[in-house]
Amino acid sequence: MIMRTLDASICAGLCGLLVILLAPLTRATTLAQLSLQQLADSAHAIVRAKAISHLPVWHHGEIWTITTFHVEENWKGQLSREIQVWMIGGQAGRITSYVAGAPRFRPGEEAVLFLEPTRDGEISITAWGEGTFRITHDARTGEAHVTQDSAAVPEFAPAGYEARRNAIRDWPMAKLKERVMQALAAQRGAK
Repeated sequence: MIMRTLDASICAGLCGLLVILLAPLTRATTLAQLSLQQLADSAHAIVRAKAISHLPVWHHGEIWTITTFHVEENWKGQLSREIQVWMIGGQAGRITSYVAGAPRFRPGEEAVLFLEPTRDGEISITAWGEGTFRITHDARTGEAHVTQDSAAVPEFAPAGYEARRNAIRDWPMAKLKERVMQALAAQRGAK
């Protein structure tokens, strides 16, 4: 009994020492935000769409939410007028699966979506919050504006690290569309 206690004490002490010795080697991970050009290059399709409905489903042991959208404009690719976008997480019965950064949509919401296929051949959003641009309308003028979901994500950078945040906030829809079309033209020119 004394030997087991001694072995456990030595093991705990060695583990603690290992953690102390390795701590300076660890670094915080900071992900670089994708540019509009990178998003356009990565996406298989880009659409302006309106959410119609959403449905949670069990798929490969996980909850997924399938949101049906009516496609109002195809900016890249040729998708049908109705598409189903799969995002991990959601609520199925009394079980909720929350996945940070996975966009959720309510019926009636409008968005510009950068889309890509999943491993199973379904449609999902490229880089999740970075590939989701929510559309709002000015109450006075009716003008459409867009804000990228990643603009709302708080940033935690280590001291002395200067992060470059370029998430899109409250741009006129026309400006976003123009920039996306420029990115697509540059992509075609590079091929």
